[in-house]
Amino acid sequence: MALVSSLSQIGPGFKLAAKRSEMGIWKGLSGTDVIISAPDKRPLRIIWEQTKLARQLSLSQVGIYHGIHYTIPRDFAGKTVVTLHDMTMIENPEWHQSVKVKYFSRAINFAIAKADVIIVPSWFTKSKLELHFGKMDKVVPIHHGVDHARFFPSTRGESTNPGNRLVSELPNRFLLHIGTIEPRKNIGNLIGAFDEVAKRDKEIALVLVGQKGWKSDGIYSRIAASPFKSRIRIFGYLSEDDLQAVLASASCVVYPSFAEGFGLPVLEAMAAGIPVVTSRDSVMEEIALEAGWYCDPLDPKEIADKIDSAIHGSEQALSKVTLGVARSREFTWEKSALEHLKVYRSLGFELGD
Repeated sequence: MALVSSLSQIGPGFKLAAKRSEMGIWKGLSGTDVIISAPDKRPLRIIWEQTKLARQLSLSQVGIYHGIHYTIPRDFAGKTVVTLHDMTMIENPEWHQSVKVKYFSRAINFAIAKADVIIVPSWFTKSKLELHFGKMDKVVPIHHGVDHARFFPSTRGESTNPGNRLVSELPNRFLLHIGTIEPRKNIGNLIGAFDEVAKRDKEIALVLVGQKGWKSDGIYSRIAASPFKSRIRIFGYLSEDDLQAVLASASCVVYPSFAEGFGLPVLEAMAAGIPVVTSRDSVMEEIALEAGWYCDPLDPKEIADKIDSAIHGSEQALSKVTLGVARSREFTWEKSALEHLKVYRSLGFELGD
């Protein structure tokens, strides 16, 4: 929504296809026109996209279509842009449900063949795509942004919503992980690292924020087996206000994911002035540069050692946090929107069309 909101502030000419249940949300944006109502249920929406969307776009005189999540309609006669967020469906299908792998693998292959421009969220993802499909001039990396009005350096619990209910429920000192509870996020090794840190630090806790995902039963079993399970809190999915309040109170964000296309929680943590421990040889190095503590995601002991380094207030830790805040300011949704606009204009779009 942040990208669409930023595009809508640039000027008129953008038209949206939105789920029926979300039409009211999008109609509140100036500079946009919600012209097409899509089915709410994903199976019906997939069928609709490939059987009816192209005709509705034509009737609405749409010349350029941007599919923001891997897919574009097969029969659309205009120009097409597609965003491919990562290559995990291709490289690590075991991390996804088989039905999704089958559908999205086909969608990715079709989009790569047909789309006029392919947007990816990082240079890292561009390199992954070209590793599998060859070099292509039409692949354009555009970084995501971060909402600096929401994520900013602050004291514990300071929030854009000061009366936030969650602040009083949080441990005094805690490590924070933000992301779906699923194998790709490497939460099992995160728990192993937390067990190591908790042996040495009698106060530190771990807070997991994210909805329950696919193949998560083993992760919950690993949490239950931790000797420090009483210090592990699971909050599930949080609203943006609640997430900001929790992040502002964290001692460190730990994000040892096996694979990402961008790694937005890392950027949000940097913007909030929170130390970040994350995976070496990943896209997160592109985002954080010298501001991160990098670890082998397969090594719980190394993850634990980097956490210790990040949370114990050394001059290096303070320096990295300062670097992270400065680096985060290079990422805005306004900048991302202007880069997207440049792509649309390369295909003939003009504001007010």
